[in-house]
Amino acid sequence: MALKYSTRLRDFLQRDGSLKRALHSGALKIYSGAPPADADAAVTGTLLVTMSLASGALTREVLSTGTCTLSGTAGQVDGITVDGKQILSQVVAFNTSLTQTAADVAAAINKNLSNPEYTATSSGAIVTISALPNTGTQPNAYVVVLTGSGGITSVDANMAGGVASVNGLTFTDVVTGKLSKVGTWSGVVANTGVAGYFRYESTEADAGGSSTLLKRIQGTCGTSGADYNMSSTSLTAAATHTIDQFDLTLPAS
Repeated sequence: MALKYSTRLRDFLQRDGSLKRALHSGALKIYSGAPPADADAAVTGTLLVTMSLASGALTREVLSTGTCTLSGTAGQVDGITVDGKQILSQVVAFNTSLTQTAADVAAAINKNLSNPEYTATSSGAIVTISALPNTGTQPNAYVVVLTGSGGITSVDANMAGGVASVNGLTFTDVVTGKLSKVGTWSGVVANTGVAGYFRYESTEADAGGSSTLLKRIQGTCGTSGADYNMSSTSLTAAATHTIDQFDLTLPAS
């Protein structure tokens, strides 16, 4: 069998950070039935159990965000700082409209490989700057400042809204290309059924719908030859299910 990685997780690994950072403080959910076609698809079957750290109640992380709302019809964005640190990779000239210019600014932030602490999106004239996963409340109140010239101005909103995760799943340090679980991964079974597949979700909230914006890993469940091999795939409501071993390995070639 082969694990399936979501679009956003693959993008994150190519641009923003490590697999350990992407998955730290996440959750693993086991479902009945056949797995969806890929990790971007909506879940199917019945949710049998949600695994957390020692069966603790999960608080999913909310990323801290700030915004720059652009105005003007000419000029350029010279820079954007968060907590005094420049996050814009290049000067961005006004391009046709504020909507297009905001999109160009977001792309320039995401392009800044030397500074992957933040990512950006745009909607209309608004550029939204987001902290990376597992930064918790640290970026809250960080000051956002856009500097423009030649006519572009901005109303800026400082970083806010970050909520730290609680009882998410954790991993060891990487050893020879392998990332392994650490601590007790367990959960109380909510519904009786036969495990068919699992979804590992990143620290952010994930309702299980179709999405290319969520970091996920999907794999099969079975007693042998599966991505997650269990002593028995039959789960009973109110029983505690514990994962004894969970490893992710990057191949040497």
